[in-house]
Amino acid sequence: MSSCFVPNGASLEDCHSNLFCLADLTGIKWKRFVWQGPTSAPILFPVTEEDPILYSFSRCLKADVLSVWRRSQRPGRREIWLFWWGDDPNFADLIHHELAAEDDGLWENGLSYECRTLLFKAIHNLLERCLMNRSFVRIGKWFVKPYEKDEKPINKSEHLSCAFTFFLHGESNVCTSVEINQHQPIYHLTEEHLTLAQQASSPFQ
Repeated sequence: MSSCFVPNGASLEDCHSNLFCLADLTGIKWKRFVWQGPTSAPILFPVTEEDPILYSFSRCLKADVLSVWRRSQRPGRREIWLFWWGDDPNFADLIHHELAAEDDGLWENGLSYECRTLLFKAIHNLLERCLMNRSFVRIGKWFVKPYEKDEKPINKSEHLSCAFTFFLHGESNVCTSVEINQHQPIYHLTEEHLTLAQQASSPFQ
């Protein structure tokens, strides 16, 4: 975080920061649903359209409900966590009928480290979705906008990469620090690239 010196020390108009407050956790609610798949090896999950967890996760994303799913330590078991403020969402419209509600909580009852970590991941999922809707791609922890096919890497400011780190400030403020970096120019891989690589007599860059 950096800021310009202001003589009277009262103005913030010349200050710059890479820290942003995203949400106030006061009043947040959450609910956990689980799905127990086959426990014998090999474990075969259904295709995406029929997968109860991914079906529910997709519905939550479309309804703008903060959500995250993960595999459990138990074989075949997976779970999805939902977070929201205010009135409860219509779970019948979001959650697959094969999922069972196993746990829920309120801000007033405290926020465990596990729950807070999953909330940060759910917020990251939302940021990822917003950036990908704006033509960014994810490489590891970095989000970067690829160059167009014939675009020259001149205007680099539009193609800077960014990464997010979350933390809790005070008792209830979810904040993120944004890291900005400059990576090598990247392009979407096309059939033309594959053809050039096959025809090249020397290693193709």
